[in-house]
Amino acid sequence: MIYALFPMIAAMCYGLAFAMTEKALKITNVVTYMAVNSASSFLIVAYLLWIKGESLKFDFIHDQKDLVLIIIAATIPTLGWTFTLFAVKNTSALYASFAEISYPLFTVIFLFIFFGLRSIDWTILLGGALIMIGSFIMVYGQSKR
Repeated sequence: MIYALFPMIAAMCYGLAFAMTEKALKITNVVTYMAVNSASSFLIVAYLLWIKGESLKFDFIHDQKDLVLIIIAATIPTLGWTFTLFAVKNTSALYASFAEISYPLFTVIFLFIFFGLRSIDWTILLGGALIMIGSFIMVYGQSKR
């Protein structure tokens, strides 16, 4: 049951992260911020390994397709976060967070293209359209300033 709350907790963490990142990037540059972020990620992984008593498992290394998939899937969020950091640094956390919120539409598109998702109905399309319209309004409004 508690896991049902995790997406909302994640959303709160992201909201706080955007707000704090804007302030942090006024003090330092993107590369330094990413280095500190990577170090904190390492500490969190170490803590989870210790608390959960799990070990790292690299069985996927033996299958080249799985290895490539894992590397790409693990790298793309960092690439996205890098673009987000530059957006926050050069615009604002508010603008970057609202523009970034269009990712659910891209999730549907990429699931359709790469993984054959075929259960797209009018609610998904309408929701995606509303997200894109909202993002466009934010981007357009920001560009007029």
